[in-house]
Amino acid sequence: MKQYIRADIEIFHDCGILIPNRTIYFGSEIEDEGEEGGVDFASSKKVIKNLLYLDNKGDEPITLYWNSPGGCVFRGMAIYDVIKGLRSKVIMIGLGMVRSMGTIIMQACDERILSPNTDFMIHDGTSVNYGETKTVIAWGKWDEKELDRMYSIYLEKIQVKHPKYTKKQISDLCTHDCIMSGAKALELGLVDKVL
Repeated sequence: MKQYIRADIEIFHDCGILIPNRTIYFGSEIEDEGEEGGVDFASSKKVIKNLLYLDNKGDEPITLYWNSPGGCVFRGMAIYDVIKGLRSKVIMIGLGMVRSMGTIIMQACDERILSPNTDFMIHDGTSVNYGETKTVIAWGKWDEKELDRMYSIYLEKIQVKHPKYTKKQISDLCTHDCIMSGAKALELGLVDKVL
């Protein structure tokens, strides 16, 4: 077992990163309205910096513990792209909840694991478009492309186990909050293991 020095523990509590074990923790914060927030500007910046730092320090696997209701698609896709570009293998372990954007980020990882009591939720996400008509229409078109990209990410993983699975089937699942157990996510192919 590795020895920890006080600085290691302080960094973990401050940044959610345990350097000797190459471990990052991402958990939700309570927002001003009292609700749990997910991936936002500050949290995605922290996760990306931590991933890049550990990847630069060696090529042993990085373990990312995740407990979050989702978050911003723009910030989440930044994390997704960084994970896909790392040299190091990334193992994501879901704790408590892996929902919405977290399920997409999980698909970027080399190994996807859920703890036994974690719920896993996929859906179409939320779009808040307002303003002039042309602006709303433009963002509506972008939302359609974003949904198609999200379905493609899920489909790539699902088709490993279920080659005949279609985007239409994923779209049908995502028309509402589709909350599933770890066993169901495993059966679909959206995770590799339930602890």
